[in-house]
Amino acid sequence: MVEHSIKRRLLFHEADPAGVAQFHQMFAWMQETEQSLFRSLGIPLRQYWAAGGKKRVGGARQHASLDFFRPILVDEQVTVRLRLRQMTHRTLTFEVFIENAVELKARGRLRTVCVQGHEDKLKAIPIPKIVRDKIRSHMS
Repeated sequence: MVEHSIKRRLLFHEADPAGVAQFHQMFAWMQETEQSLFRSLGIPLRQYWAAGGKKRVGGARQHASLDFFRPILVDEQVTVRLRLRQMTHRTLTFEVFIENAVELKARGRLRTVCVQGHEDKLKAIPIPKIVRDKIRSHMS
């Protein structure tokens, strides 16, 4: 199983006037954790997993969802954890957990489809071999 996490502290600009995390911020944290996972696996992001690379290969969000259980407050530290649930020929599906030391704050799913192209000329393609191999080498 491939699992990866980062720690985040809710900053003032990420909160609403009541000091609670804005929901869209947690989606940004999910994406930040996904990028951190690829970096930790040694995947050269600019070349193989970013739209600006030579091959114009990237990961497009096919699905993202979160169920919110408890608010995250300003200056609270949480762990954002991704667990790979499925890797198909073209997609990666993660289960997402956002939690502090004592409770689960949110839980959801994130699915990324590998695409190639630019702007409105995107098409789904197989996940590059280097990306697939690095992920497989970390599966237990």
